[in-house]
Amino acid sequence: MHRIPVHPLARASALLLAALALATPARAQLDPSDPFIKDAKAGYNARTYYMNRDNTNGTTNEAWAFGGAVFGRTGYWRDTVQFGGTYYFSLPVYAPKDKDGTTLLRPGQESISVLGEAYARLKFGSNTLTLGRQEIDMNYKRAAGVRANRGDATYTGRQDNRMVPLTYEAVLLGGKVDDTVNYYAGWVNKAKPRNLNEFSHAGAVAGAKGSDSAMWMGGVQVAPMKDFWVQGWYHQVPDVIRIGYVDTDYVLHLAEKQYLRLGAQYTDQRSDGANLLTGKPFSTRNAQAYGEYGLDMLTFYGAYTRTGSGAAMQFPFSTGPIYTVQIDRSFVRAHESGWQLGIGADLAAWAPGVTAFADFTTGKDAINASSGAALPDEQETNIGVTWTLRQKGSFFDGLRSRARYSWVTDKAPAGDLKGTDLRIDLNLPINFL
Repeated sequence: MHRIPVHPLARASALLLAALALATPARAQLDPSDPFIKDAKAGYNARTYYMNRDNTNGTTNEAWAFGGAVFGRTGYWRDTVQFGGTYYFSLPVYAPKDKDGTTLLRPGQESISVLGEAYARLKFGSNTLTLGRQEIDMNYKRAAGVRANRGDATYTGRQDNRMVPLTYEAVLLGGKVDDTVNYYAGWVNKAKPRNLNEFSHAGAVAGAKGSDSAMWMGGVQVAPMKDFWVQGWYHQVPDVIRIGYVDTDYVLHLAEKQYLRLGAQYTDQRSDGANLLTGKPFSTRNAQAYGEYGLDMLTFYGAYTRTGSGAAMQFPFSTGPIYTVQIDRSFVRAHESGWQLGIGADLAAWAPGVTAFADFTTGKDAINASSGAALPDEQETNIGVTWTLRQKGSFFDGLRSRARYSWVTDKAPAGDLKGTDLRIDLNLPINFL
């Protein structure tokens, strides 16, 4: 009989799903107070998302999608082993074929349907080892009450800014040395981009066509004192790219509802080995500084960015940990320097659960790294409002609705090129267990 080859990770995923399927009947066999049963969680994170982007080149991307994530995980058996899985999907509600490109759906405005997570997690003390398909979230450390000033903590993350996050086939070890030191180390074999069903080798996802390289990564987060974090990370995809990153974040509390926050970071990116990403060696770097002042309901913030001339910054596995990643642009082209100014407001005193923001970012002096030719200066203005319902016991508790709008301008020699970007999304967590 002809036997169909099965990838080891696919086989492991099937076994993990079988374990999850057995969790419910196990209620009749195990003590309900057993943490494996008592701490089990299952639910559905319902999400719908509309996006309409008019690009500066005259094209339009538009789609409205509905879907989300159905998840389940056990508690820890004997405080040691846990199983979990998540099925992600995104279905087109309105998706004109000639306006593809939002990444809310697969290319061609097709639906997304994928078992994005199927993992086993082993715990020993304050350390965990996660194997299989999983999200990777490097536990972004920051003081309570301050602004979330980046999308992901490092250059490997969830990139969860559409319908479906980026997930990985990986082995990840993380834990604490003590209360002030966290560490992570991992091997990523494959990754699944936000708008695809398939997992591909990390090198191919990074942009090196035909690469079968995996990614090695590691990092440490240190808290020398309260509300002061220093972290460093290293990522390597052999023959494709190496990324080194350091970051610091400090908050000084001036009064009960007044604080000053300062941050700085530095990234070095360069080709590796056979230079499969661009076909030739490259190296670049980016330095950023950040300031934030909080006073009662208002938050004022600003950032400065400077990128080296060797290449634009790459974000193959995250939205990026840098401060200037905006709704539409990142302001990290080769040789680009930029400024950002913004204000956020917590309007709970007048409208419970409502926050709003507005900011402006400008970048100049960017070049095409290959030819050295000057690129247009760019500007982006963003506004947004978010409402989160907090109503304990209600079916709609945790409902988040968000609307954001951006104006983009490329200052081209022949005249300004303008674009806009409208995004509206709703997310509702529904717990089954």
